[in-house]
Amino acid sequence: MQGCLASSTTRPFLFSELADFAVYQPLRERRWLLAVAASNLVGLVIDSVLFLQIAFGSLDFIEGQIIGEIWTTIFAVLVLLARRWVVPRYSRPADEPTVPQIA
Repeated sequence: MQGCLASSTTRPFLFSELADFAVYQPLRERRWLLAVAASNLVGLVIDSVLFLQIAFGSLDFIEGQIIGEIWTTIFAVLVLLARRWVVPRYSRPADEPTVPQIA
């Protein structure tokens, strides 16, 4: 039983993370917030479908699963936005190296 539970959480996580990465990477430089939201939405749908199918053999609870994860995503995006507004970016001259050089 424990192996089945581990399998029902590990495989969906792996596939959802791969899908999340595939969506996030092309969008991250152009529209960061869109990249975060879109990749998370794709990942959570894949994770929910695979988890429910593997763990329970049914998608009866898919709506509740996805709605719960969407609320979590909304909260996470709001936290990230708040952080961007509150914590200023480190500004440096363009000719200054990103990594300090040791003399």
